[in-house]
Amino acid sequence: MERIFSLTRISSIFLLFLVLVSCSGSKAFVVTPEPTLEQQTAISKDICMQKYLWLFSGKRPCVYFKAERDNGTGAINYFLLYEIGTFDVDIPIGVSLKLGETWYNLKKTNTDYSDTIIVTSALTQEMLPKIGENQNITISYTNRKETINYQLNGDQTAKFQSNLSKLIRVIESEPKLNINKR
Repeated sequence: MERIFSLTRISSIFLLFLVLVSCSGSKAFVVTPEPTLEQQTAISKDICMQKYLWLFSGKRPCVYFKAERDNGTGAINYFLLYEIGTFDVDIPIGVSLKLGETWYNLKKTNTDYSDTIIVTSALTQEMLPKIGENQNITISYTNRKETINYQLNGDQTAKFQSNLSKLIRVIESEPKLNINKR
């Protein structure tokens, strides 16, 4: 009986200690200002272009779309992101799109070097409807050493076009955020 009493007493003292320590350092009712939101971003699903054993999709390279809307002006910019799976020792130069029989050299806006390399290229407003209209789409990646072309098959082309149209609907349907600047 005495042993149970001592365990209860020890646990009560420990609990009181924890409560005092946790409450003494708390900052109740502290207001942390939120950052102002200057843009909204939406990203589509990716399409991986290599096949494993001619049947299963490989991990890289993959392409996907990104849209950024400036919340102040309402202007929307669209980007094609090309993600390289293995670390490429040669410097990426850029990405091009062949829509039908016409090549479009995309303006490279960013290269992200992390566990994979992601080359971000801007899409013009004139290119968006052309991507949706063409059934013959080729994506070309160029580094200092070589150029690699990927001809999208029928299923990949349909997914590529669907991803872009869904992204456009999502970014355009988002309501404008109210920005309160102090």
